[in-house]
Amino acid sequence: MLRHLKQGHWTLLVCGLMLGALLGAVVTAQFSSPRFELPATLLNASSTHGGTTMAIATGPIQEGVEGLFILDFITGELTCSVLNPRTGAMGGAFRANVVADLGVEQGKQPQYLMVTGAANFKTQGGSIAPAESVVYVADANTGHYVGYWLPWNRQAAQYNFTQASAMMVLGKGSSRNIQVE
Repeated sequence: MLRHLKQGHWTLLVCGLMLGALLGAVVTAQFSSPRFELPATLLNASSTHGGTTMAIATGPIQEGVEGLFILDFITGELTCSVLNPRTGAMGGAFRANVVADLGVEQGKQPQYLMVTGAANFKTQGGSIAPAESVVYVADANTGHYVGYWLPWNRQAAQYNFTQASAMMVLGKGSSRNIQVE
């Protein structure tokens, strides 16, 4: 078949092949190397899990320090134990009782949900400042919710002093506008 091509056709065929190879090389080079690079992003994550009588979550307290939040559904006690990164032992204990803050009626069985969230409160200095996470607790039956923050002493943490304090109410409200029976 190739021997039937005329001189002009050979030239067109060779030019077409060369142009195709050149175009293929340009397109490959254009799409194989990135035009721009996105900056590396570090992911921060907390964990939450709940059962029938207890929920557990983690959240950052300050850089390199994590808190373990535990909510006991039977008593309504919310505790946060803070891991001391210098000793590897629990170095803080913070407490609240969600029953009163959520307005749980006596005799009613609440259905609690709990999550943590990141916070970066602006402070006026001093050694005691809010921790870098807040914990939110909701009663799925009523729709009421409450958020707590921890008064964290950064200097005490630096010198291995154990901290114990009540959690402070950040705010509370209701996600429902009607009463559900």
